[in-house]
Order: sequence, then structure tokens, then C-alpha cells
Amino acid sequence: MKKIVLAFLSVSFSLIVSAQKDGSVRGVVYDTISKMPVPGATVTVMKRSDSSLVTFTMTGSDGRFSLAGLEKENYRLLVTHVGYHNGNKYFAVTDSVKNIDLGNVVLNDKTKVLEEVVIMAEAPPVTIIGDTIQYNAGSFKTKPNAVVEDLLKKLPGIQVEKDGTVKAQGEEVKKVLVDGKEFFGNDPKIATKNLPADAVDKVQVYDKKSEAAELTGFDDGDYEKTINLKLKEDKKKGLFGKAMAGGGTNERFEGRFNINSFKGARQLSVIGMGNNTNAEGFSFMDILGFMGGLNSVSGSGGNININISSGDLSASLLGLGNENSINKTWAGGVNYNNIVGTKTKFNGNYFYNRFNPVTESKIARQYVLPDSTYFYNQNSRSNVLNSSQRLNFVVDYFIDSMHSLKITPGLSLQNSSSRSISSYETLSEQLLRSNSGYSDYYSTGKGYNFTNDIIFRKRFDKRGRTFSLSLNTRLGDNDGENEQESVNQFYKSGALFRTDSILQRSNTNSETKSYTARAVYTEPLFKKSLLELSVSNSATNSVSDKETFDFNRSTGKYDQLNPMLTNNYENEYSTNLAGIRMRKQGRRYSYAFGVSWQNANLKGTIIALNEDSVISQSFYNWLPNGQFRYQFSRFKNLSVQYRSFTTQPTASQLQPVPDVSNPLNIRVGNPDLKQEFSHTLQLSYTGVNPFRNKNFFAFLSFTSRSNSIVNYDEVDTLGRKTTTYVNVDGVYNLNSDFSAGLPLKFIKAMLQLNTGIRFSKNRQFINQAQNDIKNITVDPQLRLNKNVNDKFDFTLLAGITFSRANYSLQPALNNEYYTQDYGAEADWELPKHFYFSTDFRYTINSQRAEGFNVKVPMWNASFSKQFLKFNRGEIKLSVYDLLNQNQGIRRNTNANYIEDISNRVLRRFFLLSFTYSLNKMGAGEGPGRGAEIRMIRR
Repeated sequence: MKKIVLAFLSVSFSLIVSAQKDGSVRGVVYDTISKMPVPGATVTVMKRSDSSLVTFTMTGSDGRFSLAGLEKENYRLLVTHVGYHNGNKYFAVTDSVKNIDLGNVVLNDKTKVLEEVVIMAEAPPVTIIGDTIQYNAGSFKTKPNAVVEDLLKKLPGIQVEKDGTVKAQGEEVKKVLVDGKEFFGNDPKIATKNLPADAVDKVQVYDKKSEAAELTGFDDGDYEKTINLKLKEDKKKGLFGKAMAGGGTNERFEGRFNINSFKGARQLSVIGMGNNTNAEGFSFMDILGFMGGLNSVSGSGGNININISSGDLSASLLGLGNENSINKTWAGGVNYNNIVGTKTKFNGNYFYNRFNPVTESKIARQYVLPDSTYFYNQNSRSNVLNSSQRLNFVVDYFIDSMHSLKITPGLSLQNSSSRSISSYETLSEQLLRSNSGYSDYYSTGKGYNFTNDIIFRKRFDKRGRTFSLSLNTRLGDNDGENEQESVNQFYKSGALFRTDSILQRSNTNSETKSYTARAVYTEPLFKKSLLELSVSNSATNSVSDKETFDFNRSTGKYDQLNPMLTNNYENEYSTNLAGIRMRKQGRRYSYAFGVSWQNANLKGTIIALNEDSVISQSFYNWLPNGQFRYQFSRFKNLSVQYRSFTTQPTASQLQPVPDVSNPLNIRVGNPDLKQEFSHTLQLSYTGVNPFRNKNFFAFLSFTSRSNSIVNYDEVDTLGRKTTTYVNVDGVYNLNSDFSAGLPLKFIKAMLQLNTGIRFSKNRQFINQAQNDIKNITVDPQLRLNKNVNDKFDFTLLAGITFSRANYSLQPALNNEYYTQDYGAEADWELPKHFYFSTDFRYTINSQRAEGFNVKVPMWNASFSKQFLKFNRGEIKLSVYDLLNQNQGIRRNTNANYIEDISNRVLRRFFLLSFTYSLNKMGAGEGPGRGAEIRMIRR
């Protein structure tokens, strides 16, 4: 009831404020020479007092314009058009005169007289420049000391996930640039979570093409969704940054700083952070760099990537993410950009992090069998300590106007240790215990990874004729040591009849060497047409050694070699690829299509104490691809892309030697596995009306797989599972995202609708029976943002996630569940530089397992005061989880089980902090305000 009243009061207040803005102005833009109306002119209304932007529009085909929603004020109306001098009119909205008709607003033809007009105003909130969507940061209000992530959350078509991952038009953003330059390599979160939002002028979103595509203008389908942060002019020369330190209840602390020194082409940034409040400042790419099993080998259009690492830690053990663990983090780094001499662009960055998540979790899992079901429950606690360093350089040398050389070396180092303690049990359908157990797992690891990419580029005198040669190399080495102690008890009819125990130590080592060489030649064919020819060769050699020793009770040492878990594996994988593509560029459209021929060879040798085996396979494939793009207008475009690619079986999927390190989950590979072959079709549409502040984005991706590699499980009467792998057809998934935004003029607010639809069909086997699972998830979200005035704005949120899983094996176990999410955010600037911010979320989990259907009210708030010269100092009192009700609940559905997970999470604490803003700019000190459009008329 209270929420309904608050919502009613908010809307009522908005209506009252809107009622005070009932003035309007209209007129016709007129050419003094031709005596004809001028269509397509931009009409901007500004306050006369400070030239701040109020509203704007564009004239219609008849030259007419009309603007409403004006409050009592003196205004200046500015009319601009590329072919004319600017036109100005002045008017006032009063109690007695609210609707103004300016009649004809005349424009004069340009002359050759140099004229410069500087207008302090805001650009359209969203516009499209070519294939780039550009947001004007000044149109989206953020709270004091906000970071770029806070700004991105307000932009239409962009979503920021709970873990900080940024998606634009449904695709994950892989790279964030600053003024077009690298910023700490390929970790977007370092920029979004550390750079101040008030330094950004424009946010540009586009698909960054590959080096070869940028050289030739030939879209090869290899791109990264990229955000470029264009800084305000006063931030491009001087020193700016922020430093914050705070302490709170429950021994919570948080500190961070960023210092940026920019001058011309030179950019120097230093960042640092430390906290135990789960605040992140980087991605987990460093942490995962040396963990996990032997990752998949994939190839697409000539790009072959093989990632091999050692260790047995999984993401679930690490407890990654804010909601799954309680973390202590230390991190810092430096980033440098410059132009050396006149021919060399240089970037270098170093980053260090030390990450310590502590995870406590409870799992309730239900397995699906052909004629029955069984249940698995687990309680676990893990403590992980990971430290990593990475050093990267980019040297781009322009030999002359026709030749260039780019070298990109990188080195990363990592050390890790972890301990996980778990207790678990398996229950039959009649809730009789089948097995139970306890495990204590400890591991340490260290490793390095060195990469070096070199590309030579040549342009010829004939436009469109180019040649490039690239070489990518990689060296990696990882060492690990694991200790495992476990006790497993087995039951018949609920009675204990057998106990097994494991006390083992394993030593692992893996080494990887790989290279990829590629040559590309382009030749112009007809008008605006290009032909591309490419060849590539790649090879990877990896060696993995594992020694396992059982504990010898007579000697008290781990000195009994276990032959079942000791082996040496050597993997050799090579590819040869040749491709041809053609591209055509029209006035409104472009398209490209081509095909590649791929030959892949895989050879694996397993040297085990009890049995040796050799795996040898060859694959031949034709890989077609194509793209089409159509520009309906300056602000509307459609793009379609198709590609095909292969995915190789992993080493663990091929090895026929059983892995019995976990006696309840035994894995054995299948040396007869074939490649997966995938077809992916992607469609995206962008439509923006910057003059009416409307936008629509749509993204759809469909992937179909043949010879998909899936699990083949056998579960015995004691609940022990043995997994191998087989190839199947009929596996596919469909992902789509839609986003639409429009202004609600009657309350002067902005409404944004985001909807994602996910559908997948997977296939697995359990006890020789085929089980097809179909999953569908729909998650619409409404977001209403209202800027009441320059001092106060609020946002209302409402969303629901619906998920359904259907099982062909046991339709009675088909299930659906919901997550409802409601929220409100508000930022209020009070008198004398006081600020109040709050956000509230109410999450309702329903139709889960018993004990997981919880309602979570989450309320955060802060009260701050700015002081010192130029308000550079801020003292803030923040509270996290004011109601002390936070809980970590999530559900996962698999082809043969459904699970609910509950994690111990961070709960209520107060934090008192001080922030200092550094701002020594070349153009003079003082805070910047809004965006600036500089129009130069010649």
C-alpha cells in the first residue's frame, strides 16, 4: 500500500510540475531570397539568462515548427541550417502570454565572410553518425562523483548487468576506448568503473572492425562491440581525477583513486583501489586466465583460437561476482598513450590485482532419469586467494603513407591458492539416502602467458589494392598442486553398507606453444567493389603432465603413485585455410559474401602407466559467410550477418582414460568425437529520432549446430554418475533483445522498454535414454526517468523474468519460475551543496525449491556534502542494505537437472567516506557544465 501511495504522489508531483510548463512557441523558417520555407532547419530554444538548452526540433517540409512545454521565462530562439546564416528571435512566456506565434523567422544565404558563433547548448541526446550511435553525455544527468558505469545505465539501448558487464543493442561490449585510444587493454570494466562520468562529452557505440578490415574497408565479419568515450575539451589538456577513502561498520573499508594527465596525444592514467565491500574495478579475465580445464578449440573464417590452461578450480569455486561471495580486493595500474616522433603510436599498460573471495553456498538439485528422479543437496565453503599481473604494449609504426607495422606483445603472470570444504548427499525419489560425503580440497597454482601479434600492412597506388601479413604467437606454462581428502558413504534402502575414502595429492604441468600466420590481398574489381583473397596456417602444441599420489599411512607421506590418475598428454592441432570474398558498396547499401576452405588436423598422444593411446583425426569443411547492410536514412539502418564456424572437441572430451578424481562424478572421453559445425545468423536494426528523442534497437541471433558435443550420462543405484560425450544434431538457440524509448510529454519524462527473449533446444542422454530440453526466458523491463528540474530526478523500474524448461524424458518435471524486480532511484541536490541519493530494489523469487522462494528488499542510500574551492571535496555517509535483508538466490536449468543456489552475501553496513576531485586544466580551473557545440560558419 505504501508503494502505491508513493507512486501516486510521485506521478501527481510530476503532473503539478508539468502544469507549470504550459507555454509554447511556433513559426515558419523563411528564405529571404527565394521567398520559400526552409525545411530541415534546427530550431533551438535557450534561456536568455545563461544560454542553457531548453528544447529543440527540426522544421518540417513546409518550414513550420512548434515547441511546447515552456515555463515562464525569457527565451532566445536560434535557427541554424548548413546553407544559411543563423537566425535569432527573442520572446518571453508570461502568465498573460503563454502561446507565442513568431510568424516568419528569416534566414539569409551564407556569404564568404568568416563568422564564428559559439553556442553553449546541448546536442541531441542520441544521434547516428554513419554506423556509430552517439550519445550526448550532457543530456543524461548523473550524481556527483559518478563513474562512467553510472552514465551508461541511463543511456537507451545500453544495459549494465549486475556484474558490471555492459551490453549495447544486445551484444556484450568487449572494448572501451578513451578518445579512440586503448585504456588498459581489453578490460572494459577498468574504464567504466574508474573514469569519472563528468569527464565524458560523448559516448560512441560501434562495431570495431579487425585490422584487416580497417586496412581494406572490406568487412570480414570479425568485429568487437566497442564504446569510445570522447572527453570534454577541457579534460584533454591538464590534470584531473578523484581520490576516495572511507571506513565503516563491521570493519568495512573502501578506497580508490584515478589520476589522469592529458596533453595533446599524450595520455597518462594511474588507478588504484582496495576494499572489502565487493566494489569492483576490473573484470575477472586475469583470475580465469590460468584456471579451468583444457578449453575448446574453435575456428571461424580463418581465425583459430586454442586456449589451454591447467588447474581444477572452476568459476563456481571462485565465487565470482558481487552476489555470490564476500570479497576483499586490491588492484592498481598505469596506462600510457603517446605519439613518438611523427610516425609511431605507442600504448603501454600495467595492471595488478589481488582478489580474495570467500563463498558459502547451499545447493538443492533435482536430477531427471528416464523413469524416476533423484535429489542432490550440498553445503560448501571456499576461500580463494588470487594475484595476477599483466603488461601489454601496442606499437603502431607508420613507415610511410603506404606501409605500416603494428606489434602487440603481452605478458601475464598469476599465482593462486584455494581451499574448498563441502558436505553433500544424494536422495532417491522416495527421499531415501543413496550416498553422502565430505570433501576437503586444497590447490595452489602459478603460471605465465606470453603473446605477441605482428601485422604488416601495405597500400598500393591503386585505391582498394592492399596486402597484409600477420603472425600471432603464444607461449604458456602453468604448474599446479592439489590435495584432496574425501569420504563417501553409500546406502541401500537407506542403510549404510559401504564407505570409500580418498587422500591424494596431484602435481600438474601444462605447456602451450602456438602460432597463426595469415596473408590477405584485396583487389578492386568494378566500381565500389573489392575482391579479397586470404590464406592462413596455424599450429598449436600442448603438453599436459599429471602425477597423482595416494597417501601412504605407513610412511605418513604421499608416495604411492596412482596409475589410474597419472598420465601425460600431448596435443598437436593444425589448420590450413584459404578464402575468397567479394564486397560491394552502394549509396545506401553494402554487402559481402564469400567462402573459406578449412583443413584441420588433430593428433593426441596419451602416455599412461597402464595404457597408452593415440588420437588422430582430420577434418575438411567449407565455411560460407556473408553480410548485408542497408541505410534507410541518416538515423535508421539494418544489418544482417551470416557466418559458419567449427569447434573442436577438447582434450578432456577426447581422452579415453577415465578421470576418477571424484568418485561420484567419473568422466571418460570419446576419441571418436567429430567437430561441431555451427551456422549463425544475426540481424540488428537501429532507429533513432534525435529531434523527438525516440529510439528503437533490435538484435536477433540464431545459431544451429550439427554434430554438437553433448553429455552421455550413466547413473547407478548408488547415485554415482559416469559421463562421456557423443555427437548429436538438432541443437540450436535463439537470442533477441529489443529496446524502445520515447518521451512522455504529459509528465515530461522518458520511458524506456527493454525486452530479451532467449530460446534454446539442447539434447543429452541419461541411462541410454535421449532427453531433449527446451528452455525459454523472457525478461521485459520498464524504466521511467523523470528530471523534475536541475536539482531533482528520479527513476522507477519494473521488470519480470519468466523462465520455462520442458523435458521430453519426463514431462511431469517441466517447470516454470519467475523473478519479479521492482525499484526506484532518486538523486536530489539540496541547498548549500548537500546531496541525497537512494535506490531501492524489491525482488520476488517464486516457484523454486522449498526454502528458495524468498522476497528480498534491498535499500541503499547516501547523504553527502560538497565543500572546498570549486566544491572539490565531498564527505558522504552511505548505507548498504539498510533493511539488512539481502540474500543471494538463483536458479539454473540443465539438460538433466534443475538446481537452486543460495549464497551468503554482504549485508548491512554504514560507510563514511571523503572524496577529493583534482582538476588542473589547461583552459583554466573550475567545474565544466554540460556539452558545448561550436559552430563555425565560413
